[in-house]
Amino acid sequence: MATLHVRNVPDELYEELRATAEADGRSIGAEAVILLRLALSARTSTYEGVRRALGEARSPFLRRYAESAKELVLRAQALAAELGAPEVTPAHVLLAMLEDDVLAPVLVGRGITVESVRAALVVGEPRRGPTPLSDDARRMLERALVASLDVE
Repeated sequence: MATLHVRNVPDELYEELRATAEADGRSIGAEAVILLRLALSARTSTYEGVRRALGEARSPFLRRYAESAKELVLRAQALAAELGAPEVTPAHVLLAMLEDDVLAPVLVGRGITVESVRAALVVGEPRRGPTPLSDDARRMLERALVASLDVE
């Protein structure tokens, strides 16, 4: 069995893990393995459901969402490259959303404007090549997809 070493666990999280392990009659290591297994299986089932739903493209809504999301991500990548960012952040995704005729009025109505988003970005020299998504941008898009599946 492989060994996993975890360092720099916040005290309150470690204490919660210790208390949970004690309540379940397990060692801290065994409890951590159980929690990892549960978290990974939940994550995998969510992603499989999302992939399956998009793969089947059961409705025009899902087909349109998939195409719009792809276009949105490509535009966010282009904006990040134009602005010299090493990765696509949620701010780049918001800028791309503000260019969309349907999404822009909703965002502006909530006080999110091109000017306010651009003011929060650090601008550098334009880049070439693919711009990867940051973890935050990836989570933002995943949450939007999961939320959209509930709308159908």
